[in-house]
Amino acid sequence: KKAEEGKTVQAKADNCALAKKGLATVQSGIRISTINAKGEREYMDDNARTAENKRLQAIADSDCK
Repeated sequence: KKAEEGKTVQAKADNCALAKKGLATVQSGIRISTINAKGEREYMDDNARTAENKRLQAIADSDCK
């Protein structure tokens, strides 16, 4: 049981670190692109950036305690 708790704590710490890194990137203002299902590059617009910011902030709020 302690091993499972340790894995959960480590997973939350990893998620926290990734969320903080992602937030820094999204909030930096640089152009961010993703690859769609067709393999084409798509750049985030303001709406996508706002949605990603909210998603990452929710992860940080839940896992960075």
